[in-house]
Amino acid sequence: MRGLLLTLALASCTHAQAPKARLAGEVLSIAGVAGLVLGALTSHYSGNHLAQVMGTSSVVSALGITLFAVGDLTDPMRGPKPETEPQKFRRWAKILTERAEGAAREGRCPRVRRLEKRVNVYNREIHDFVFMKDLEIMKCLEGALTIPEPAPELAPEPAPELGPAPAEPP
Repeated sequence: MRGLLLTLALASCTHAQAPKARLAGEVLSIAGVAGLVLGALTSHYSGNHLAQVMGTSSVVSALGITLFAVGDLTDPMRGPKPETEPQKFRRWAKILTERAEGAAREGRCPRVRRLEKRVNVYNREIHDFVFMKDLEIMKCLEGALTIPEPAPELAPEPAPELGPAPAEPP
């Protein structure tokens, strides 16, 4: 009956309790193995208490292994938590901003303008406070905003003739 109650108590481990259960399981199983090793090392001195020490250590170790397994099965997810949608969009905006910075330095302004629209959609803060503060990007975007002046149809006036260059002092 006690075993059934213990199993039910262990099986009802929640997501929040799982890391604690794994830690307790690790500690108990290591303590049980340490008890087995110490029992074996002190077998000459313990006499007929050896069976009790070995039995207790085995139970503690088995309990630790069971507790760790229950905690691990309840919460098997390891590693980083999955990112939320706003976190994902923020990461994408940063990546696209870095790409736009590279494109601006290479003079590929049409690409910068396309990336600017996407960064603005993904994360407005990155767009306003990072993307729009880069000088090279701003040069590309300002070039798109200014209207180029039409080339004059007339031939340019010739430059006035200058006299001979002054002689350099010796």
